[in-house]
Amino acid sequence: MWAVPKRSQLGRMIIVSFVFTLLCFNYMSVQVKASSSRTTNISELYPSIFVTKSVDTSEITLNDSFVVTITITNIGNSTAFNVTFIDSLNAPWVFNVTGLTKISYSWIEPNQTRRFSYIVTALTVGKYQLHSAQVYYRISEIIDTEFLSFSNTVDIVVNKVDEDLSFANFNSAVTFLLILFILNAILSLRIVAPKFNRKKPE
Repeated sequence: MWAVPKRSQLGRMIIVSFVFTLLCFNYMSVQVKASSSRTTNISELYPSIFVTKSVDTSEITLNDSFVVTITITNIGNSTAFNVTFIDSLNAPWVFNVTGLTKISYSWIEPNQTRRFSYIVTALTVGKYQLHSAQVYYRISEIIDTEFLSFSNTVDIVVNKVDEDLSFANFNSAVTFLLILFILNAILSLRIVAPKFNRKKPE
């Protein structure tokens, strides 16, 4: 027959079991934190490029221009090397670009920001979305592994040119018509006058 432990022994066994379980739990918790810490430390060794695209106005008139500003920031904890910015805008018959849309930097250090702008002229009426710009970069000058970041998109509305029916334009139109009338009258007199000046045959 099995010997039944005394109440005092049973209590000690429960306490020892509880303490052992608690120690095992603490050990596992420490191991998980250490593993997480190692993962974080590894990820913190890499650079991280954040790029944004903004415009000074989102609605313009046909043939007017707006300014696009690009901001590139290294939000990582190590230097990004061979950073290349490329922006592919819409078709050339939609927008005409004045300025550089491809720029390269040898490196961008952590928490460092590079900013530049270019001018875009609207050539076609409509609603458009400026495509995302791309930034390629590497974690080392030696390692060929290349990373890619994308910017946000921007919406642009291009409106027709409003017809100006102001009083000044009305006066200009009346003046132009008056000049045409005078020229027409002079031309008519040059044609008709010689007929009256002819002598009748004797």
